[in-house]
Amino acid sequence: METTRLTSAEYWESEAIDLRLNPRREIDAEGLVPFLRGDVGIQNSVVLATSGSSGGFKFVVLSKSALLNSARAVVVHSDLGRDDVSLAGLSGFHVGGLGIYARAFLSGSQIVEMDSAGWKRDGSDLIRVLEMKSVTLTSMTPTHLHDLVLHKVQCPEALQLVFLGGGRMDAALIEKARELGWPVRVSYGMTEAGSQIATAQDDSVDLLPVLSHWETKVDTAGRLAIRGEALFSGYAIREGAQWKFEDPRDDGGWFVTGDHCELQDGMLRFSGRADDLVKISGELVSLSEVNRLAESVARGMRSDATAIALPDDRRENELVVVMEACERDASDLLCDLNSQLDGIEAIRRVVFVDQLPRTEIGKLDRVRLEQMATEG
Repeated sequence: METTRLTSAEYWESEAIDLRLNPRREIDAEGLVPFLRGDVGIQNSVVLATSGSSGGFKFVVLSKSALLNSARAVVVHSDLGRDDVSLAGLSGFHVGGLGIYARAFLSGSQIVEMDSAGWKRDGSDLIRVLEMKSVTLTSMTPTHLHDLVLHKVQCPEALQLVFLGGGRMDAALIEKARELGWPVRVSYGMTEAGSQIATAQDDSVDLLPVLSHWETKVDTAGRLAIRGEALFSGYAIREGAQWKFEDPRDDGGWFVTGDHCELQDGMLRFSGRADDLVKISGELVSLSEVNRLAESVARGMRSDATAIALPDDRRENELVVVMEACERDASDLLCDLNSQLDGIEAIRRVVFVDQLPRTEIGKLDRVRLEQMATEG
């Protein structure tokens, strides 16, 4: 995917719609750009794919001005400047990776590129690039940080700031990383926000200052709502052979997110997701979609099954299928299931039980399921 042009004024001022999709995932976006341009009247925008809560993909439409507004706020909030050398090590089809280029464009700083697909768990390639180019600033996910800590990789002297985002924050992991010299600053954001919403300016892990370009509030259900000039334009969604466009903002311009958060004096604490999306190595995966596949395969064998997510130190979550005993071999069944899923959605284990645990009213007992999966 071409990225070098992302630091040029020609790109950010162009009226073109830039569709940026993960080449390693099967994403059908045929006809999307003509629909947005002709039917919706959208231009000068970037489109990114994200998993929907009911499966499939939603396409987030962000105006380039929204992305630049986000980048401008981050530059000021974290005091970035021309002398910075930024490593673009996150994928350009994610808003976190795209934000690196937007910030470099605005600050006039240098960009060093590194292919995120070539990540080595021992951090050897990363260290080589950081040291060779005297990189001062980079971004990474908790999965990357986990690998560096696991291999006890020392941070190069020139590196001054690491934005950490895209997943659950483990205070113990972050502390170990800081002991190795990694200058970690925790951030919280989302694709719909054009990147960051709240970012630490010190060693805080869970209570983060909200960036100045956002208005925030919490609704009666405890979900975070945001309003500001960096907010996305809306979602493009395929329904059958047709496309439709949804603007989920209310009449006041507020977007209610799927996250439970607490707000206190301009500070934000993330509590958890309100839907069934789980993050695996920084990618959102719909648990309900994987669960439907597991149930369908089980029904074909006159059995019953469900999919759950268990915490994983490296990838944040792993998907496990718990199934009532059947005649299939576990490894054969695992291959069958994963052949129908994208790589990031791959089920890691199948655990057989005599009977799925249920509550008195017939609902699946999630606590007991997790115990069974962990023990299995």
